Amino acid sequence: MRRRHGSRPPRPPRPARLSRPPPLQHGELARIAFLGAAGEVTGSCFLVEGPRWRVLVDCGMFQGGRAQAARNWSPFEFDPASIDAVLLTHAHIDHCGLLPRLVAEGFRGRIHCSSATADVTRVMLEDSARIQAQDAARATRKRREQGRQQPPIEPLYTLEDCERACGALRGQAFGAWFEPVAGMRARLRYASHILGAASIEIAFQAEGRERRIHCSGDIGRYDEPLLRGPDELEPAELVLMEATYGDRDHRSMVDTLREFEEILRAADEARANAIVPVFALGRAQEVLHHLGALERAGRVRPRPVYLDSPMAINVTELYRRHGDCLEAGWRQLLATPQGALETAQLSITRSQEESMRINGVRGAVILSASGMCEAGRILHHLKHNLDRRGTQLVMAGFQAAGTLGRALVDGTRRVRVLGEWIDVAARVHTLGGFSAHAGQSGLLEWLRPQTTARPLVALVHAEPSKRAALAERIRERFGLACAAPERGDSLVLDSGAGWRPRMPGH
Repeated sequence: MRRRHGSRPPRPPRPARLSRPPPLQHGELARIAFLGAAGEVTGSCFLVEGPRWRVLVDCGMFQGGRAQAARNWSPFEFDPASIDAVLLTHAHIDHCGLLPRLVAEGFRGRIHCSSATADVTRVMLEDSARIQAQDAARATRKRREQGRQQPPIEPLYTLEDCERACGALRGQAFGAWFEPVAGMRARLRYASHILGAASIEIAFQAEGRERRIHCSGDIGRYDEPLLRGPDELEPAELVLMEATYGDRDHRSMVDTLREFEEILRAADEARANAIVPVFALGRAQEVLHHLGALERAGRVRPRPVYLDSPMAINVTELYRRHGDCLEAGWRQLLATPQGALETAQLSITRSQEESMRINGVRGAVILSASGMCEAGRILHHLKHNLDRRGTQLVMAGFQAAGTLGRALVDGTRRVRVLGEWIDVAARVHTLGGFSAHAGQSGLLEWLRPQTTARPLVALVHAEPSKRAALAERIRERFGLACAAPERGDSLVLDSGAGWRPRMPGH
């Protein structure tokens, strides 16, 4: 029986249906259950089962407001102790954020990922645990202020849980086959997107021949200036493919940087701040690079730039450690003291006291997490700047439905930040060219080499309209069948018949 942490109350008993499912039925060679990021963007989790193994691809948190966050407390749709191994595509929280819970509830296998992802995951999970602890303490304090005598609110997981999960991480080399469980091989391929991100090839024997499944993870842009572009994958029978931006291409980087210049000039004229909510992993480093490049080219004036995210600071240091994931030019720049991730007046703010001093600054660029404005120090900067005319709010990444960031992008003029209602006077910009995701053309290019085997393509990690648009383009260009699984659906590999859907309860 696992040891409880501190005074955490025991979890409610798991329903009987969550025990290990029965073996594959007669004629079934393998199956995949879609437990998250199916019909939605976040909560990546796919259960791949063979005759003698059960492997999880990703175990991510649901993000997008209170209703989504509450889903992270729901019982797993499987017994964690029955999972033999986890294959982790990358370290974004919507892909790795529930690993500590998985381990705390009985998983005892290994978590396989790239070496860079192993390092970054530790940073991400520790930060997640700290935020949850702060949120739980704040909620408990509010209860007491209201006179409600109830037990303290416990976080979803603790730093101790994170440490145990990180102890299960095993870094694997890109391009080399390894055996996560007996009877299955896996290989990581560069996906771009963020440092260490991988698409995963899965291979196993069935009916005397090798069968292949590809899990795209999140696919990055081919013109991303920092990371190596996505690898070309070999043909497969089944492809799980992300479709986050399946309905469109991003604005070109040339046009994006031109608009960024205009935004910075508008902030200069108003002597106001440009606030950039950033994902600490990837977006912060790319925006820093472009700011420095614009300064050195004389296209914008040097100005105070604050990187106000301890996690982003820690991740930035990892870029130098994992040069194999970077383009050759970046490896050279990162080796210089004043290179790819520097601006003339860059300030690194680790402590809360340093962060609070930024509140009185004007005419600066403030980069702070989180990228969807759901937690962290960015909330304080929004509180102090959103109601000021002249403030330029630069949204440089995907904003999930239900998040504060999405509300701001959609034009909401009054928002609640840290318990206070604030009128939005700032000008809100969306710079899609900074996206870490491939647009529609990039997604089709990634899929193209795999189509000779006529695979079934299961589209995941997308809102319904994005998925429908990409499915139509895949059918037009490649003539392939596309599945649109919802949470709880399965695909089954039948003897002699290929992959077919199986609805819940059948």
